[in-house]
Amino acid sequence: MSAPFIAFRENVTIWPTTMLLVRKLLLGSVLLAASACSDPSPVRPPNGVATTCTAPTGSGTVHTASPVADETWTAAGSPHLVQTSLSIAAGRTLTIEPCAVVKIYGGVGLLVQGALHAEGLADQPIRIERAEATAWNSIETRAGADLRLAYTTVEGGGNSNGGRPTQFGAIDVRGNQDLAPQPIFIADHVTVKGSQSLGVMLREGGAFAPSSQALTVIGGVTFPILIWGRAAGTLPTGTYTGNAVDEVLLPAIGGRDDIKENTTLSERGVPYRIGETGAGSFTVGDKGALPLLTIEPGVTLRFAKGVRLLVSKDGNSAIGAIHAEGTADKPIVFTSAEGSPARGDWPGILVAGTPDPRNTIAYAKISYAGGLSGISSFDCPSGMTFADEAAVIIYGGKPATAFVNNTTIDNSGGDGIVRGWTGEPIDFLATNTFTKVARCNQTFPKPSVGVCPNPAPCPK
Repeated sequence: MSAPFIAFRENVTIWPTTMLLVRKLLLGSVLLAASACSDPSPVRPPNGVATTCTAPTGSGTVHTASPVADETWTAAGSPHLVQTSLSIAAGRTLTIEPCAVVKIYGGVGLLVQGALHAEGLADQPIRIERAEATAWNSIETRAGADLRLAYTTVEGGGNSNGGRPTQFGAIDVRGNQDLAPQPIFIADHVTVKGSQSLGVMLREGGAFAPSSQALTVIGGVTFPILIWGRAAGTLPTGTYTGNAVDEVLLPAIGGRDDIKENTTLSERGVPYRIGETGAGSFTVGDKGALPLLTIEPGVTLRFAKGVRLLVSKDGNSAIGAIHAEGTADKPIVFTSAEGSPARGDWPGILVAGTPDPRNTIAYAKISYAGGLSGISSFDCPSGMTFADEAAVIIYGGKPATAFVNNTTIDNSGGDGIVRGWTGEPIDFLATNTFTKVARCNQTFPKPSVGVCPNPAPCPK
């Protein structure tokens, strides 16, 4: 056989004409069997480096029982077929080798109470994928777990079992909700693809570890990530586009997910969605801790209808602060999440108690706020009983300075800024821009002595 040949990555060879038909028949039967689950050819790992892994050729290893001791799933034993839900108990470690392939059946998942280490290499990635047409459930952790994924593709999970897609995720990281965020999840060059619910969910104390980087979530049917506000500062660099809703969801359920530690919302290439539907608060504050929420330049926060940003208080004392300082080139945007936004979609930013001097809002744009905040009037109401609709409401105490500067407030359903304190005025008009504000650009505070002017000044 002196004829030349061409080698393909599947090790297919073009043979001379006399043997070509036999070769096609043999190759076709192999590919037909393998394609029932997925493309058997090697794939590029999340960083795009060509893989040195070879496709599994054997029947694989079936897993129907939870590990009773430390266990390793090898590349040679691939594909690893998970046919029933497995639990990795506390004190036990399941290790998945580089180049290993794991196929999980529909409605099945992995519960990690101990450790799951699936740490591939740039040229030796790990694949965790569906074994059949039905999506598998999730890789789910509990308090004390240790989840490490590196150079791993997680595909075809997130089966919501008929529930709401934002209640489930292909990776569901939970810790102890009564503690500060716990760095349970190391995600290093991980791709989460084609989830039938959220790509990654971090709640109840679950958080990313500081070494996490280059996370990609793509092809999901809803948001790429849901993360509690307390853990939002652990969100790593990555790519979060190519999903049905390209926003990071902060649920704003109030209470357990309040920001109680210093937290930074970093610019990650997509907006943050604050809440889903209905009234609620994205709250900053904890008695004794005095957390600071820092929002980086270029960040956009899109508030669900009726959801507010609350800087909280205890009695008359502020117990938190917000530092939202954009730049002229990269302003911070606070706006409505409605498809057709309108005045008053969300209440706005409420700063309670005597404001912490760390409060700063600068080079920002606040749009479509001024919905009902539920705050009784602490200012001179211009003939109205309440003045609780505004883009920014300061109530309960006089700030040290006009901490809102170089900011545009537009399309407010009520006022621009409510100066809801008793004492001398502080002017917020000098450096800010007000457009399409329904009532006063800024309201008038109650005098320490005497009564409110009638009518109270209401600049437009």
